[in-house]
Amino acid sequence: MTSLMDRIKDSGRVFIFGVAGDSGSGKTTITRGLKRILGEDMVASFSMDDYHSLDRQQRKALGVTPLNPSANRLDLLADHLQALKEMRRIDKPVYDHSTGQIKGTVSFGPAPVVVVEGLHPFYTERLRDLMDFKIFIDPSRQVKRLWKVRRDVEERGYQPEQVMAEILEREPDYKLYVDIQKIYAEIVVKIEETRFRPLPLQDPYPEWYSARLIQQMLDMPLSDVDLTLDLSAILRTSEHEFSIQFQRDTYYGKKAGIMTIDGEIHHGVIDDVERKLGDAFGTYAAICDRRQEYINAIGVAQLILTWRCAELLEHLLSS
Repeated sequence: MTSLMDRIKDSGRVFIFGVAGDSGSGKTTITRGLKRILGEDMVASFSMDDYHSLDRQQRKALGVTPLNPSANRLDLLADHLQALKEMRRIDKPVYDHSTGQIKGTVSFGPAPVVVVEGLHPFYTERLRDLMDFKIFIDPSRQVKRLWKVRRDVEERGYQPEQVMAEILEREPDYKLYVDIQKIYAEIVVKIEETRFRPLPLQDPYPEWYSARLIQQMLDMPLSDVDLTLDLSAILRTSEHEFSIQFQRDTYYGKKAGIMTIDGEIHHGVIDDVERKLGDAFGTYAAICDRRQEYINAIGVAQLILTWRCAELLEHLLSS
C-alpha cells in the first residue's frame, strides 16, 4: 500500500496549514509532532512576523502593536500563499526579532506541506480560503504569560519587566483582532493549568497542563488511520495521575467534539498509536518528545493533532 507521504509527494499539490494564536502561545510546540513525522523535506514553515509592515521603532512612534492588522502585510501574505499553492517559490520578507527590523527577503518553498504560524492567518476571507486546515492555540492568560516571558527572555534578550509591560499593552488588541479568529478554526487547543499536583520531589519539577481540543465535526469519511489508546497499558504502566474526557457540544454555533486531557501518561501507552501513524505516513519519527519517560497533556495533544491532520490529508488526497 502506498504511504500517505508518497501520495502527498506524487499529488503535485501544496497543502497549507494555518496555526493562529498570540505571541508565545505555543504554536510551534503544538505543531512540532506533524513536522517531525513528515520530515524536513516535506514541511516548510514560517512565522507571520516576517510580514510586519512596520518595524519596532515605527510601531512605537505610531502607538501601534503588531496585533493590529494594519501593521501587517496580509495581502502580500495571501499573494505568497497563492504562489506556493501553484508550486512557485516566493521572496519571503524577514523580520529580525533581535533588532525589531525588517531585513530584506529570502527565497522560500514550495514544499508539499506549508505551515504558517502567526497572529492573523485567518483574519481575511482570502487567507481563510487558502488554508486547508486551521488550528488556533489558546492558552490561559497565566500559562501564556509564563511561556512568553520565558521565551522572550531566553531567546530574544528581553528583560522580564519589558515582556510583562508588552503583554499588558497588547491585551486589548489581542481580544479585538486575534482571539476572534478562533471561530474559523477546525481545531482550537486550549491549554490551562493542571488540576493535578505533580510530586514535589520530582527533579526537574515537571510541567503538567490540561489540554482541551475543541474539534469541529467535519463531514468526511473515516480513514484507515485509527486512534486507539490501550486502557490496560494505562492501568499497568501509569504511576502518575492522568485523565481523559470527551463530550459533544457546540462551539460558536458549530457542532464540536471536546476532548480534555490532563496530567501525564507513560510513553508506552501511545507507542502503538505512533507506530500506526508511522505506518500511514511511511516514516517513523517520534511525534512526542522522548526525553522523559512520561508525556504531558500537550504531548498527547500533539499526537491527536497529528492524527487529525493525517485524516484530513487522506480526505483531501482522495477527494
